[in-house]
Amino acid sequence: MHKVAYKYLLLLLFWSSTAFSYGQSTPEKPFEGWVKPKEGFKIEPLLMFQFWGLQSWGEQLYEPSTKRYQPVDARLNVQVRRARFGFRAQPVENLRFTAIAAFDGLGRDAFSGTAGASNDLVPASVGILDAFMEWRLLPGKESLHLTAGYFRPQFSRESITTAWVLPSIEKSMSQNYIRRHLSGNGLGRTYGVNVGGLLRKKESLLGLSYNLGLFTPQHTGPGGNSAGISFSPLWVGRIAFDLGDPESERYKISYDHNFYGRRNGLTLAVNGAWQGPTDAFRSNTAWGADLLFNWKDLNLDAEFNYLQRKDAHIPSARTHSQTGHIRGSYNLEAGKKVFLEPTFMVMYFDGPMSANGQIDAARLKSSAGREKTFDLGLNWHLQPKKLKLMLHYTWRWGDPGSSGPGNQVNLFFSESGIGAIRRGDWVGIGLHAMLP
Repeated sequence: MHKVAYKYLLLLLFWSSTAFSYGQSTPEKPFEGWVKPKEGFKIEPLLMFQFWGLQSWGEQLYEPSTKRYQPVDARLNVQVRRARFGFRAQPVENLRFTAIAAFDGLGRDAFSGTAGASNDLVPASVGILDAFMEWRLLPGKESLHLTAGYFRPQFSRESITTAWVLPSIEKSMSQNYIRRHLSGNGLGRTYGVNVGGLLRKKESLLGLSYNLGLFTPQHTGPGGNSAGISFSPLWVGRIAFDLGDPESERYKISYDHNFYGRRNGLTLAVNGAWQGPTDAFRSNTAWGADLLFNWKDLNLDAEFNYLQRKDAHIPSARTHSQTGHIRGSYNLEAGKKVFLEPTFMVMYFDGPMSANGQIDAARLKSSAGREKTFDLGLNWHLQPKKLKLMLHYTWRWGDPGSSGPGNQVNLFFSESGIGAIRRGDWVGIGLHAMLP
């Protein structure tokens, strides 16, 4: 085993022992309750939908024959942006299973201003989105959990927070750059195990949550379910500090955003990820920081992430970029448990702009150039966290750097199945529903 692996295993054991002993006594029978049948066991179904109607304009398509961009018609598009169905089950105490399937992008016009893949297959394409177990290793306590399966590594609040609870109509596309950098796909899911926990003494104003995971993403390879001849696992860690009211009383790997005036607190987190040599690169690293601030009816979140990748064959070749966002919203009571929420978001990506840097980025399958997104909107929460209507305007801008026209250097300039584009602006109405 590599020496570096020993180092990280020791770190994992340190976190486990710290979580085990922090602020509590060890139970006399630590294994009691692991296989105790769950009283009132039932399978909990999950249904989640995002229906959008939008008008977009300003989109352009690159024509290789003329080496110019030409405008495409403005258009109305009705689509199912995201759709999920699945279940959660807890057959025994302290052990829970989650399985969720997705069929996204139904009806999406590839020349609309929105992001995401189109799903126009008949019948529609359906795939597994999440499939994992969560095991509370200390019965009755939140300080030590094991999560295993196919899920999102705990890096970047935006990536690990569901789109249904966020105030912008679309998630910040900073998450897409992070997900592709770490897992090799836009869904951000990969296979692995994660040790984590929530540490907070009763009635304390300060809390801590931690996660350390080991994953096996398939960035590239000769085919099948293989990463190639060279292999290194991906290590991902996250530490979050709560000041004031906690985000949650229990440990979980997906997060909330709007507490509808019930939280006065700040969460600050640092994230890190590292992967050694594979067929695709010599090393792959990322680090970042994020925050969530809730004070009465004000909600504010932001994050910054730095991404770096080094070439497997050319020592001098490497690429680095940064991405992040800032977003705010405010709750206005419009009735009993009904809220209006004005909101804004600014997102950016900044990658290599020079010719040499962009050559390295293309070789390493990384993004380059620059892009920005501005979102301004109003949400009508009919049932908090369950049902909301949204009206938003989204403006996008991009700069390809010195790569020249027709190069698909980042999300602003590329569309799956189409090729090189320039994305337009769009105004959209959305209905987001989540059951139960």
